[in-house]
Amino acid sequence: MGVRRRYLWFVGGWTLLVALLMIAIPLALSSRLPDPITVEWTFSGAPDDSSPLRDFVFGQLVWWLVVAAVWSVFGLGGVLKRRGLAWAGAALGVFGSTLLGTVVLTTLANLDAPSYRDAVDPPGSGWLLLAGALAGWLGWRLGSRGAEAPPTDRGVGAVR
Repeated sequence: MGVRRRYLWFVGGWTLLVALLMIAIPLALSSRLPDPITVEWTFSGAPDDSSPLRDFVFGQLVWWLVVAAVWSVFGLGGVLKRRGLAWAGAALGVFGSTLLGTVVLTTLANLDAPSYRDAVDPPGSGWLLLAGALAGWLGWRLGSRGAEAPPTDRGVGAVR
């Protein structure tokens, strides 16, 4: 299987997995969430902004699909000349895990809250950043696997 074909499987699979989890997790817990849910908190931890669950998930999903499409074009379209697949894999890893983590943390923060005003500031933002860094590294590794062309000897005395 060629590098580009493997990359297409990676991009398609990762994009689909993140999108499905972004929808499935809040949908599975929707009966235990207030309407609307808190989507932003102040620095002191008080709820700052709310949104219907449907709008929040849709907005995050659109962001994810736009990012995945743009970085797929960058990686496959040759926009990034040097190590393009690796850079695109890293970006998809970081953005996918971060956006999915945001949906999960926001859902958990609103879980069993009587009102959006009672939702607690979600803990775990540091872990979210760590997961994004790890996913970016894994995406880089997957994007650079097999991308190195074998060296060709075209110097003096090379057989053609």
